[in-house]
Amino acid sequence: MRSDSILLLALSTTAFALLPSSSPHCQQLTIPVSITANPFVINIPTPANQSELTGLITKFTSLTSNVTKDDIQGQTSLNATYKIWTLLCLPSNSTASTVEFAIHGLNFDHTYWNFGGDSSPNNYVDAAIKSGHAIFIYDRVGQSSKPDGIKEVQQATEIEIAAQLITYLKSGKSGHKFRRFVGIGHSFGSLQLIGLAAKYGNLLDATVITGFSLFSGGLHTAIAALGLTIASHQNPSRFGSLSNSHLATESIINDQLDFFDFPFFDPKVLQLASDTKGTITLGELISLGASPAVNYTNPVFVVTGEHDFLFCGGNCYQSLNYG
Repeated sequence: MRSDSILLLALSTTAFALLPSSSPHCQQLTIPVSITANPFVINIPTPANQSELTGLITKFTSLTSNVTKDDIQGQTSLNATYKIWTLLCLPSNSTASTVEFAIHGLNFDHTYWNFGGDSSPNNYVDAAIKSGHAIFIYDRVGQSSKPDGIKEVQQATEIEIAAQLITYLKSGKSGHKFRRFVGIGHSFGSLQLIGLAAKYGNLLDATVITGFSLFSGGLHTAIAALGLTIASHQNPSRFGSLSNSHLATESIINDQLDFFDFPFFDPKVLQLASDTKGTITLGELISLGASPAVNYTNPVFVVTGEHDFLFCGGNCYQSLNYG
């Protein structure tokens, strides 16, 4: 993949299972998470059809685009509860003191972290467990609960959900007491970790950011390359119940353009990633951003693929002036 693969609520368990894994200690829960957030007021209607959506994406990715100025009208207060699918895995023969809190990026769901299943060389969950860490993965809102994709599924909402889930892990309500909490994010998930650090300071003991840089000059090209399609049209069997504010990449070609660098990938991995891809919302696209985390003083490790298309324009070695 272009971006190298190398987190207090009242817990009400609506689903529980012990899943087969290289570690037998994987606990699946669907957790209702109550938040108060301040998402943007985005003055864009849900697209009535694909033609309208394509016109909006053209506007958003044009050289003179100023969607944030034209279509964002301040912020609003959102109080909501979402059901979030989660999976906590621990090493089978030890009590882990460190838990990794993993946030997937756009176009993926939790399977980004356990990709390919047990014994897959691309399974990051297995790698974390073999290192002696516990790991907590989840489906972000939009992949778990699927509310309005413009008004609700935005970065601010997802940052608050992540904060509540970390607080849940710290409380010990999972049944496990951890001493260290390490965040790891991929792409849009990295933006959420930066947002957590900006708002909550040292909520995490360390942060690993992957698939990210300060360069934003290639984002419009990369977003256009996604070939965004109304998700319910792109795959009715998987996404047929979603509103037109939930989007998906049009084809495997678009998945390769943004996430896989030819010829440095297994075609079977690309096919599986395309077959199991998640969705993207208009609210997520329009609310993308990062603020300085001036109150975060803990360690940060940044890992980005040298040909990352979204955050490096395909060349992370280029000299850039960030102004």
